[in-house]
Amino acid sequence: MEIESTVVWNELLIQAENGDVAAMNEVAFWLREGVEKDGEEIVQVDKKASFQWTIKAFELGSLEAAEQYADYLTDYRNEVCEPNVDLGMKLYERCYQEGSKRAAFCLGLEFRNMQQFEKAFAHYMEAQEVQNEIQDLIIAQSYYYGIGVSKNRKKALEILESLDKEKNTPYEMDEANYLIGRIYLEGEVVKQDLSKARLFLELADQDGDHRSAQELLILIGRSDLLRG
Repeated sequence: MEIESTVVWNELLIQAENGDVAAMNEVAFWLREGVEKDGEEIVQVDKKASFQWTIKAFELGSLEAAEQYADYLTDYRNEVCEPNVDLGMKLYERCYQEGSKRAAFCLGLEFRNMQQFEKAFAHYMEAQEVQNEIQDLIIAQSYYYGIGVSKNRKKALEILESLDKEKNTPYEMDEANYLIGRIYLEGEVVKQDLSKARLFLELADQDGDHRSAQELLILIGRSDLLRG
């Protein structure tokens, strides 16, 4: 639901207060994100209130709320509850068993934090259908560095070259371009091509903030128009 006005927001609040679990999750979301329309603040960010609505929905059996609660529990920086990774992982596992691919990915991240890289990689693979595709970059990185899976830079390159910039953040695309640049520079699984390496490293550093790409560009030089 889009919150176009205070009237719509108040109607949503009433639904939540009357026990509508879907409305509770909506309220929790908008309190986390806030809403501004034409310069008017319709919903002010209130993290504590958002958390409270999440808990209400969770206690009524909402799977969406259970996953969100797990996000809080596994985030040591959260400001609204004490972290509890064990409980968070149990909730992610429950959501995963109910079909949540995102929960599978989150489990993978927690296994990574525990240095259980093979379990982490297995869960990344389970999560491949998540639409934002962030796990595809992590899978490619895992293949590139051989973390949790046998090193396979050819496979890494295939994944990196298939990433859709419309479904990944600029940061993720910069990381993908950096690795592609390294692969063409190294010449291990493809013929070494300094021109292609330079192209992708420059794409990775197009905002001037990718130090690793910059270091390699010092070695091989930048394009004529980008020297300076």
